[in-house]
Amino acid sequence: MNYLPRASLLAVATLCLAAGNIPQSQGSTLTVTKKTTKLRSQKKLLAAGVANLQEGDKVVMVTKEGAWVKATWSPPSASTVTGWVHESDVTDKKEVRLSGQGIREKYTVSEAEAARKGFNPQVEKAYRDNNPSMDAAFALVDKIQATTVPEAEIEQFLREGRLLKEGGQ
Repeated sequence: MNYLPRASLLAVATLCLAAGNIPQSQGSTLTVTKKTTKLRSQKKLLAAGVANLQEGDKVVMVTKEGAWVKATWSPPSASTVTGWVHESDVTDKKEVRLSGQGIREKYTVSEAEAARKGFNPQVEKAYRDNNPSMDAAFALVDKIQATTVPEAEIEQFLREGRLLKEGGQ
């Protein structure tokens, strides 16, 4: 009987937490939280990149439209560039722990559950040390995580599978 009020409370709390991670105002300095991403010419996942961004780079928000943030970036040895970056690749939090491996602001339920159980790099290392028979499996997972696919191949796959909307989105 108390299920509905608890579910409603959980939904409101989740929305409030998520809203805290979304860049809110023009002129905000945002930090790139993804290992690599692009400042794009349009608000499209496969739009041409106007600049390559790395985790830790700072951009300045111009405006926000849906899930896309129009931002300017001033690289150290070039002129300022303006383009679009997806909101999931940046944060306006002042204190951001950068990992060198890319971080995210949103996690799956299973990832959050693992974190609540205390699964972290130290726990993973202890597990690896205590289970040497799993070395091959960990090596395969590491290889999969390190795999990158060029955007042109992704776009070709999406087009051939008729998974792109008209206009390339």
